[in-house]
Amino acid sequence: MSRRNHWAVLVACGVALTTHAEPRQAYLDLAKSVYSEGRETCREEVEKWLKEWKPQKESGYAPPAAPVWLSGLAGALYDLTENEEYAEEAASWMAEHHRFKSNYPASMLQERAEYAEGLPTLTNFFHLPVFAQAYLHIRNSPAVTAERRAQIEASIAESADFIRNDPEWGPMNRTILRAQALALAAKAVPDHPHAAAWRKLAAVLARDSWAQWEEEDAEIYHPVWLLALIQYADAVDDSSLFTQHTVRYYSDYFLHLLSPAGMVPDFGDARWNENWSLYVACLERAAREYHNPQLKWGAARIFTAMTKEYGSQIGLPAGLTLMYAYRWADDDLAPEAPTARSEEVLEELIGKKIVFRTGWDPESTYLLLNYRDEGLFARTPRDFLRQTILAEEERMHHAHSDENGICLLMDKGAVLLHDAGYRDKMPSGPYGAYRADYFHNRLVARKNARDRDQPLYEFLRNSGAYNQTTTEKLDFFVFPAVEMSRTRLNDPRTGYTADRVIVYLKQNDIFLVFDCVKILSTDFYTFATLWHGTTVRELSPQHYVTSVDAIGAYRPAQTQALLIDFLVADGRPTGTFPIKRYWQDETAVYQAISSQYQAGHTETFVTALVPHPRGADVQPLLDSIQLLDVDKPRNGVGVAVKQGNDVQYICVKVDLDMDVVPEDVRPRYTFDAGRIKYGPVETDASFLYARRSGDTLSYAATNMVKVVYDGRVVFAARPATFPLQAHGPSTRCAPLKWRSWEDTLDLRQLETAPCWP
Repeated sequence: MSRRNHWAVLVACGVALTTHAEPRQAYLDLAKSVYSEGRETCREEVEKWLKEWKPQKESGYAPPAAPVWLSGLAGALYDLTENEEYAEEAASWMAEHHRFKSNYPASMLQERAEYAEGLPTLTNFFHLPVFAQAYLHIRNSPAVTAERRAQIEASIAESADFIRNDPEWGPMNRTILRAQALALAAKAVPDHPHAAAWRKLAAVLARDSWAQWEEEDAEIYHPVWLLALIQYADAVDDSSLFTQHTVRYYSDYFLHLLSPAGMVPDFGDARWNENWSLYVACLERAAREYHNPQLKWGAARIFTAMTKEYGSQIGLPAGLTLMYAYRWADDDLAPEAPTARSEEVLEELIGKKIVFRTGWDPESTYLLLNYRDEGLFARTPRDFLRQTILAEEERMHHAHSDENGICLLMDKGAVLLHDAGYRDKMPSGPYGAYRADYFHNRLVARKNARDRDQPLYEFLRNSGAYNQTTTEKLDFFVFPAVEMSRTRLNDPRTGYTADRVIVYLKQNDIFLVFDCVKILSTDFYTFATLWHGTTVRELSPQHYVTSVDAIGAYRPAQTQALLIDFLVADGRPTGTFPIKRYWQDETAVYQAISSQYQAGHTETFVTALVPHPRGADVQPLLDSIQLLDVDKPRNGVGVAVKQGNDVQYICVKVDLDMDVVPEDVRPRYTFDAGRIKYGPVETDASFLYARRSGDTLSYAATNMVKVVYDGRVVFAARPATFPLQAHGPSTRCAPLKWRSWEDTLDLRQLETAPCWP
């Protein structure tokens, strides 16, 4: 198949190219366009900086960034074309960049210890790698005169030396950028007396990221870290980087997170669609190294969606990054759309994310659950950061209090739930915005009672300081008619655990969210579930219809709205409050409860999230979704969804420990101890889905001994002998719990034929 036919296949898979050129050429064409525009905007930025920049003691010296990025892009274009105009543009800016130092008052030099040996030309660790790489591209050009060479090399050397003052370390973007900068500086000025020390320090800093998990959990910084790691490996000529499991992991991780909007969604410190070009470059390089057509597809998907959204107005940094994508792209590799649907991304120890998706096209339904905690890795670097920088609001690092939060919900191109964004001022905005738990679509908990007249937002707000928690996946299943996840947040400091069970009914396009709380220590608590949108379109005491009309400058499709239906109607208050999220005015919708709880008590919230066309009558939806009568309401909760003559039953066990008997015998559980009756269904299952259509019953259950429907046994585990007991030689004969089972039965035949097994 020709390369042109490869990309015809890509278009058929739902990725429409923004240019008639093949993708690799499209990267170059857009980079050249950005360069042409950047020559003008760079001069404008410099003029503005000279007029308006005011030095501050807190921030120190910060020269304008545009000349560095323009030089980097010009250098990359010169390396490709050998057009001396590019080299002249880069050399002239680079040789002059040190002169911005004259704008920093000499009287302020003594106020910062790191300036004791004078100001470096480049203080930003993002800029030195670009500057040094640009010089490597143009150093053999006639444009680099002896005078320019001396000044450029001096700027590189003093900037590399400057890193000694703050050699921040750990498996994160800021560290590997420093390592990349030092490695490139040593390569650019190899005869400098400090070059060997730069290489040594680069290796020390890179060690935390080499074959290690990244400590950050933030959409913005993931590709910064991986791209810098790749470029560091190139700078030190170590091709073994791509044999490491971590690099392949993060490449697949980026791909499998892609949303219908064509980009990795916001989570942690994030801005909608930010750093998309870095993801493109990382995926192109990984596709080439691993000969992986799905990674190739992911790069093209992002590029197509983002250039459709932003055209050529992408900025110099993105233009430069597209030059890396151009250099690394392998257009002989035929792209293939991923085949995965709902899945764990990628597992339950590092990524800790679950995606529900119906497909990979822009109209697909998509929900991202993030249950990531800090994790039991990178402990020393995490402690170093905690003790070195102001990071009280962060879940290390650049991460938010979004455990068990829904970061994104999309349907038919519309965004229905989204994340909170980044800070609007240092260190994290007023009251901890936007990292605190109450800025996320999740359950939040506080000690003490809220006065009935006290606004919930006022009660929830605090300094935003991060409260250490741990999380774990309990279950994730994909059945033909239903998908479910169960993830747990452990908060011993506050005194509770919270399981979030998400159930997706595929045929109905309904998400049911069960928040199951178990109290660890007796106290007075307030719990609330929070959901955020820009507009409340309809409301009642038990349901709200919301929409997301904008995410900053981004305008998602305005076709769909979200029904938020609070199914537990026992007098607990619901309401809304205004909140600033993503630098814009939004509204939080909540259901809350305040009560005295004893250790071992449980509390449950059940919320139906239903995408639907804007303006549609939601009453039929409200009528179709009802709570089931449950004989042990503190231990289980059930929902019935009716559609015509069909009824679907969703049964969730709240207290997973209720099965355990006091006797120290094995098995330690019994059906009688764990049985709960949900309407016509009786079972000890942790989760059960059933659908009754006439005389046909389809069901799927997990972690159970028995399932009974309308008094008839439809599943029963068989007994076995367990001779090994803790006390005495006695044995026990009992059925073993099955992990899961699904089946379709004719209820009429159950009268005469036993069910399997």
